[in-house]
Amino acid sequence: MENDLNMEAEHDVGIFSGNRKGFGFIRPEDGSEDLFVAARNTGTAFHKDKVRFEVIREQTEETNREAKITEIIERSITHLVGTYTSNEQFGFVKPDIGNISSDIFIPGKRSKRAKTDDKVLIKMDSYGSQDKRPDGTVIEILGHKGDPGVDILSSVKAKGVRTDFPEDAIEEARLIPDSVSDEEINGREDFRDVLTVTIDGEETKDFDDAVSLTFKDGIYHVGVHIADVAHYVSEGGAIDKEAVERGTSVYPVDRVIPMIPEKLSTGICSLVMGEDRLTLSCLMDFDKDGKMIDRRICESVIRVDKRMTYPQVSEMLEKPDFYKDEKQKELLTMLQNIQRLTDIFREDKVKRGAVDFEFPEPEITLDEKGRPTDIRVRKRDAATRIIEELMLKTNETVAGIVTLDDDWRGVPIVYRSHEAPDPDRVEFLQKLVLSLGYSFNVKTEDVKPSDVQKLVNDADGKKEEILITTMTLRSMKRAMYSTAVRRVEEEIEGEARMKPEGHFGLAAQYYCHFTSPIRRYPDLINHRIIKQKLSNLLTEEKKAKYKKMLPDLAQHICETEHVAIETERDTNKIKMAEYMADRIGTEFDGVVSGLASWGIYVALPNAIEGLIPVSSLEDGYYVFDEEHMIMRRETGGREFHIGDELKVRVTEADPELRIIDFEIV
Repeated sequence: MENDLNMEAEHDVGIFSGNRKGFGFIRPEDGSEDLFVAARNTGTAFHKDKVRFEVIREQTEETNREAKITEIIERSITHLVGTYTSNEQFGFVKPDIGNISSDIFIPGKRSKRAKTDDKVLIKMDSYGSQDKRPDGTVIEILGHKGDPGVDILSSVKAKGVRTDFPEDAIEEARLIPDSVSDEEINGREDFRDVLTVTIDGEETKDFDDAVSLTFKDGIYHVGVHIADVAHYVSEGGAIDKEAVERGTSVYPVDRVIPMIPEKLSTGICSLVMGEDRLTLSCLMDFDKDGKMIDRRICESVIRVDKRMTYPQVSEMLEKPDFYKDEKQKELLTMLQNIQRLTDIFREDKVKRGAVDFEFPEPEITLDEKGRPTDIRVRKRDAATRIIEELMLKTNETVAGIVTLDDDWRGVPIVYRSHEAPDPDRVEFLQKLVLSLGYSFNVKTEDVKPSDVQKLVNDADGKKEEILITTMTLRSMKRAMYSTAVRRVEEEIEGEARMKPEGHFGLAAQYYCHFTSPIRRYPDLINHRIIKQKLSNLLTEEKKAKYKKMLPDLAQHICETEHVAIETERDTNKIKMAEYMADRIGTEFDGVVSGLASWGIYVALPNAIEGLIPVSSLEDGYYVFDEEHMIMRRETGGREFHIGDELKVRVTEADPELRIIDFEIV
């Protein structure tokens, strides 16, 4: 029975994690150890439900704590994706989620005429009982299992990602002009005669940002020009409402699901070469040592001279002697100056303690039928680094202007914050690295980015590097969107101001997202507020409105960002498992990337990761020592550590379950 939460028993509330075999576990809200729930004691709980429970057995040396679910407080899953099986007058759906033990009954009149092996999206109508299966209604047929793209679409729908725009948003986009008018340009700063380029991936179609740079009399004059999406997306309009709901564009392995209609994202808002485009520009001046001497934001118009890809830029920088004519030399000079300046940015960032984790990202190549033909590590070349540094500097500069400059006092925006690690995690990390012979003598309540950076640098090139880097990263909190939440330590001109949490990983006190309004809603809302300030339209009433709405908006965008990341990872896992399914029995060299009580994770050089189940280790019983991050044989003599090199053989790969299993050769 589903009732409201009774606050008297908070310690008996938790989140249920189901298992296909019927049993499950509860993670209590009070942070205590997980509890086992036998199948007979789960009631009608589904995976991720918020439940109330009672402890029916305490932990002993032989057994874990065990619980019985007594009440469902809140359902997590209201829709499911699965495979339909027809049985004349009715059917069943086998959920794609591996944490649900029961098939879902579908009465014939609610089947939408689905056929056997169709992938379907269903709405849960009931969650069953002791003597009745859960049942639901088919609301969308996604395609036949095995057809190109259906696996990815199924994953996208399962995560609740919106793929189609409502009619009112499509109609609103249709009415937006395809070109920029003279009237729209009037009053903007005109940079159409300044050499300007976009630098993006080879497959990119939505160009958020363009850059320009001139070096004169020892001064770098930098322009970072960002698509003025807020000019076209009216606050509270149909497109805006849908963009808020989506929060971000999503990038599954085989497609782009844009935040705004393609009429805008790859059309009038995209900074395509040779076309006039409206932008919001961050203009920054630096001396030859990279010290900022001036900065401002303005509404502008640009015309991109050259659309460049990362490989093109890297080649020009690596082989400058190949480029002889005047236009090429002018472009090369600009790129070299950008590289010179961003090298200084990177050095300064390291000096202040910013932590740079470089973990391999997979780049998956698909054929025309959506099958993976190649998987390799995405290359971070000179071009990707200079653009990354330039965008980081722009975001930090914009946050600094809005927060610190007198003319901007009281202007609210959404910040990108990253809190310091949790003290308990820092303490765990301290104990671990101490056991490895490393020093991490910091106050757990006041760890600095430079402390973390030093630890990572100390392990660089040593056998413990992967372990220390991995565990350091795990100690970090997740970056989030937020508003200013605390007062500055000192008063400025007699007034105590608010300041943001700052960004721990970047060692930056002021940071926001500004450079990708086509793809991210926080950038778009920040543009909208900044434009109103620049046009003297940001009244005290509007400031109050934004201050009231931004905290909830920031929280919502954090949630949509998490869904987007999980969707992208899930679709990568599908294609990785599909790729390895053709390589059962093949041997690979790998590195231990993770350890858990159930097995050993091994990463291959192409960023594919698989599991060696602990049950497959036949030379004894193995136990996981979490405190020291070691998997060791109970009788001694053999241990596994993160970073160990292993030769493994593929034993199983299942794209539906997103699993890849290895055995040690």
